[in-house]
Amino acid sequence: MAIGISVFIGISTAIWLIVGCGGKKKKNAPKGAGGAKAPTPPAPPAAPKADSKMKAPEEKEKSKKSEKKDEPKKEEEKKEKSKKSEKKDDKKEEKKEEKKEEKKEEEKKEKSKKSEMKDDDKKDDDKKDEEKKDDKEKKDEKKEDEKDKDDDKDDKKEEEKKEEKKEEKKEEKKEEKKEEEKKEEKKEEKKEEEKKEEKKEEKKEEEKKEEKKEEKKDELKPHVTVEPAGDLGFQADQQEQKKITLTNTHDKKIMFKIKTSDNLVYLVNPVFGTIEPGKTAEITVTRNKAPGKEAKLVIVNSVFSGDDKDLAKSFKTAKPTGGQVTVKIAAK
Repeated sequence: MAIGISVFIGISTAIWLIVGCGGKKKKNAPKGAGGAKAPTPPAPPAAPKADSKMKAPEEKEKSKKSEKKDEPKKEEEKKEKSKKSEKKDDKKEEKKEEKKEEKKEEEKKEKSKKSEMKDDDKKDDDKKDEEKKDDKEKKDEKKEDEKDKDDDKDDKKEEEKKEEKKEEKKEEKKEEKKEEEKKEEKKEEKKEEEKKEEKKEEKKEEEKKEEKKEEKKDELKPHVTVEPAGDLGFQADQQEQKKITLTNTHDKKIMFKIKTSDNLVYLVNPVFGTIEPGKTAEITVTRNKAPGKEAKLVIVNSVFSGDDKDLAKSFKTAKPTGGQVTVKIAAK
């Protein structure tokens, strides 16, 4: 509508100028001096272009639209700033109200005093009081600013303390995890130790069983006797032979086998043999030159079974029925 009105006004002014000032030339126009024609009036100014008038309102409308778009953003920013400032202002206002109340009470007291004083002195006192009030207000404002700064510092310190506590909690959790891992490791070590102890106990039990077996073997009565009874003595610095006699004390034929603890130093002949009931067998024991040390000779005996020609196989297949006889050997 504004554009149409401006265009209409422009057209009407142009027509008015053309009709009123320019018009058609008069028929009997007076000539000037010397028979010259009278000067023509100056041409009217050109009408303002409609485009310039059109552009101005368009630009205004664009600027208004852009301002409308920017208005909500600005309002939001203002609101955020106002919220932050409101919190601080509320605290300041509360403090100011408290101080105002205190000031009012002081003013009442001062007024009561001033009413008693003279009129001339009142003016001077009022000026002084006002100056004092101004000074107090300035000091109070400074104190409030300092308090606000202190409050900000306290807030920062509290935040730092909270962060430190969080870090401490994290470290405590890490330490707890480490302790749990250590406990688990200790449990595993204990389990391994228990397993080792169980294995040791099993070995001990096996050894005990073997010892019991040997004891049972020793509990068996031997089927032979040895003469001379006791230990055999040899001289260490020379080769020497000695003889022992085995007697069958059983009512059946027996077989024997002789073992030594050192086969290189001590030689036995025969190693295997059989003895009829009540009869004897001689065995020769030879000692070679060697350093003196203790040794032993073991006689394994059992009721005869198998073959005379291969007594070693008979001892392997059959368990001995007689107890072993041990003869100690010493060399000096």
